[in-house]
Amino acid sequence: MIDLTRTSPELFAPALLQNLRRLGPMHKLSTHFLHALRVRLEADCVFLHRDGATVVRGDSSLLDHGLLGAFVRGERPEVPRSVLLAHVRFGGRSFAIAGAVRRSDFEIAARRTLARVCEVLAEELLRREEERLARVLDRIRGKIVSELRPRDVAYQILDGLHQLVDYDHSSAFLTYEPAGSVFRIEAEKIVWTKAKSGYVGHEIAVTPGQVEVLAGAAAVRRFGEGSFDDVFQEVLDYSRGQAIPPVKSVLSAPLFFAGEFLGLLKIAAWKRRPFDRYDLSVVERFLPSAAVSMRNAQLHRSRERQALQAERKASLVTLARAVAHDVNNAVGSILPLAQQVRADLQRDPVDRATLDQDLSVIIDNARFCQRIFSNMLRAAGAGRPGDGPVDLNQAVAETLPFLEGQAERRGIEVLLDTDPDLPAVYVSRQDLEHIVLNLVSNALEAMADEGERIAVTTRRGEGGGAVLTVEDDGPGIPEELLAKVQEPFFTTKPGGTGLGLSVCRSLAWQNGGSFEIHSRVGEGTRVRIQLRTDGSFRPPAEEDE
Repeated sequence: MIDLTRTSPELFAPALLQNLRRLGPMHKLSTHFLHALRVRLEADCVFLHRDGATVVRGDSSLLDHGLLGAFVRGERPEVPRSVLLAHVRFGGRSFAIAGAVRRSDFEIAARRTLARVCEVLAEELLRREEERLARVLDRIRGKIVSELRPRDVAYQILDGLHQLVDYDHSSAFLTYEPAGSVFRIEAEKIVWTKAKSGYVGHEIAVTPGQVEVLAGAAAVRRFGEGSFDDVFQEVLDYSRGQAIPPVKSVLSAPLFFAGEFLGLLKIAAWKRRPFDRYDLSVVERFLPSAAVSMRNAQLHRSRERQALQAERKASLVTLARAVAHDVNNAVGSILPLAQQVRADLQRDPVDRATLDQDLSVIIDNARFCQRIFSNMLRAAGAGRPGDGPVDLNQAVAETLPFLEGQAERRGIEVLLDTDPDLPAVYVSRQDLEHIVLNLVSNALEAMADEGERIAVTTRRGEGGGAVLTVEDDGPGIPEELLAKVQEPFFTTKPGGTGLGLSVCRSLAWQNGGSFEIHSRVGEGTRVRIQLRTDGSFRPPAEEDE
């Protein structure tokens, strides 16, 4: 370190800058700056005020807190000649206020000296901020090229922005889906509460004109309280009117990749000062990484949809095999009874009681076949995430008959226990049926000769929403395989695709729900899925808040 007490006035600023660059922690930086200030100005008291806290060196009784408070509030108080005050500014904002006090008056040139010393501190602070920004960006770029799921990278970006911009409300990625003309909240980080976001998966319908306005905006736009553009407020301020702190300041940026509009990045503030030009410039540095992340998320979702379609087809083939035996039995009973009825009608007199009984059996079996084929056609359809409302109890009750025959042949009892007061869930009906079929089928195949019961229950969730649970008393899953069974293409079954549980988890996430699996060897397996009801539960997939 350079001894500032022996440094000439001409070399004082570069010497101080060199010393500051050698210091690490912020408190050491502040301490050395105040030491330099006291030496250079020959002051009896020096201080640095930042974020409501004041660090003082020297005779603290000389500090006029009333004068300092007025200066902080921008009231332009009359400052005596024995006091010097100056802002430490960088990035277009005031970082702190530095000051010096003497028992006697300062020379006129002392004010320029204080301003120059403050410039040195600001230069070092700006350099450190640039280094921090570069480190965060490098880390995010590394995450993008790694094998992290795209949604994980999205949260890495939102977290990095929080470190640098210090927003105190929320931030979010809104993906634009042209097919449905909607913005879908892909990821959201909530700062003002530790609770998980209630809006991941939420969709906002937009018109072509609104999309044109949002996509045609400048790279980053700032909005303050009362200055929202109508289109931006409708899309970005989706939490207004709820029991959520109001948004006071917003940064919004459209994201493009190879000229294609992908969606929006939104950052919102609540109590902190309104976003300024420096905040805007930081966000602009993040836009390329954010666009790549969102593009990767879209490609990943496209691959997931292809996997879902393949798994859905495979499941339908398996389902058709499972119900073929039951349908064959039903049709097999219809044919001889119909022949018997025709023979009875040719006789005289006709036994009406026997005829009515035979026709009732024919009708029941025909309705059974109709119900199975109707459900299979519905299961083969493709619903959009977020469809609903759906009666969870009814959907489960109408899906289980597909597998009852298979369960009976294996000597396994399938029990259904529903909550009659359960509200409707907001989920794709096809996705929900696919989840139930997959989970119960997996349980039947896993149990073999080592279980007797599968329990399917529906209940209200503790944190809102509805919970669907599928639990068996089979052999369970070894601990070392429990994490792997949810990975795509991992399977222990000969000829299996390894997509069953992975697809169920993806379907739950895409519909704004959560997916948990618990198992112990020798005790069985329990899968718990929590679904949205009236919007009270929207857990984000893989959120790290």
